Amino acid sequence: MKEYEIDFRKGLADSLPIVAGFIPACFTFGIVGTSLGLSGMAVFLLSAWVFAGASQFIAVKLLAAGSSAPVLLLITLIVNLRYLFIGVSFAGKLKQGLSLPAKLGIGFTLTEEVYAVAMARASAIQGNEGKQADVKKKLPPAYLAGLQFPPYAANLLATGAGISLAGYVPSMYLPALNTSLYALLIALVVPQILRKPTHLGTCLSAAGSSWLLHPYLGDLTVLAAMSIGMIAGMFFRSGRLQTGEEYI
Repeated sequence: MKEYEIDFRKGLADSLPIVAGFIPACFTFGIVGTSLGLSGMAVFLLSAWVFAGASQFIAVKLLAAGSSAPVLLLITLIVNLRYLFIGVSFAGKLKQGLSLPAKLGIGFTLTEEVYAVAMARASAIQGNEGKQADVKKKLPPAYLAGLQFPPYAANLLATGAGISLAGYVPSMYLPALNTSLYALLIALVVPQILRKPTHLGTCLSAAGSSWLLHPYLGDLTVLAAMSIGMIAGMFFRSGRLQTGEEYI
């Protein structure tokens, strides 16, 4: 079997937990969108074009409320600013020389869950190579294709199912279905946080700042906490590199 086939299959295998978490959440999105009075096609296109979790739910609620396009775009942009931080970190794991369509595809289908799994895989690649490995070891494009396409396909299929079955699912079950993504993200991130002290320190810095700043910043707390966590991570990384310890 060729190397790219092995990488692709590994990506498919790693995508299964993400798919399992996406199905109930996207199914809920399809139901919520249609229950707010939007057409099935509008809900499906939002799911296909936005593909950003919370932004999709915000968008359907704003559309149903009759919000103008500038307001919708501005709020969606603010909510999605978190992907700026994720994208900057993730870009360092991509191989050089990728075509523009490949970069656009990878960027469009990048979610928090995909990011967590891919970064864990990058850490495993470097760990398998030993401490003398090239720290710039990149994620194989075939692996990313296998990892990122199934969740997007599951998003479309589950949204379509939610649209079709919206009239048959009691609304009391929707909150439980929508918690699947939170549970999935916690399950993916916690092992990585506990694996290295620097990861734990970065997480605690972000969580602590979020708790302290929320009364003052409101909805902007997430972005502020991410910035503080990123700065703390850079500080911890600098300390680890000075002592010669490995860091990813």
